[in-house]
Amino acid sequence: MSEPGKREVAVQAAITVAAGLGAYAGPGAGALAAGAGVLALAGWQHVIGGRRLDNNVDTLLAGAEAFGAETVEEFVEFLNAAVCDLERQELLARTLTIAQDTAMRDKRRALGRALAQAASDTGTKVDPEMLFIRVLADLDEPHIKVLRIMRNPPPAQGAVNLQMQAIGQVVRQWHASDIIDQDPGLADVIYGLLPVLARHLLISGGYDVITMAGHKEEYTITDYGEFFLERLAEPSER
Repeated sequence: MSEPGKREVAVQAAITVAAGLGAYAGPGAGALAAGAGVLALAGWQHVIGGRRLDNNVDTLLAGAEAFGAETVEEFVEFLNAAVCDLERQELLARTLTIAQDTAMRDKRRALGRALAQAASDTGTKVDPEMLFIRVLADLDEPHIKVLRIMRNPPPAQGAVNLQMQAIGQVVRQWHASDIIDQDPGLADVIYGLLPVLARHLLISGGYDVITMAGHKEEYTITDYGEFFLERLAEPSER
């Protein structure tokens, strides 16, 4: 039997976790090369669904890439490191639970990089990655769109902001109407998105202010929001 590729190993790992068979403690690379421990894939694919399986495989491959795993042996090393203790096993299980229903590729890849961080040899603690994936689990693509919009200076909002911009002072306060102007598709959901971002401290504000257009609530992206977007971006985009 030819040596299975990284994707085949990722499929085995994803199915093992999804099937509730315990954390993947997988066979060594030699056993994998010999074909030992291969699961009956057809018997499980209908349980978790092809799309969910693909999402989890994509997440594991992103994690392996961030871990620096290029060969099958290195990929197995990544998987073993991801389950080397109970905390990392829990992180793996929770990550794949989130990833399986995540249509957003950036989100899946960020989840994979969180696994790689915890599995690395740098002594990274699991707790920060657990907190990161919990926040990520609560956000969908519209939340991320809002956060990315708020990363930029908003349109001028009256004479005061124009004066501040003129002296090089970046104005970061956003009103819901300004966000809608940037992406009209958010009009029907914006007031449900902002409280979620605020609850996770990705944005701050919500204070009622008087503008030329009347009373409006204003919001500002936080340092944690900036950090979160950095983590969500591909390394090549940072």
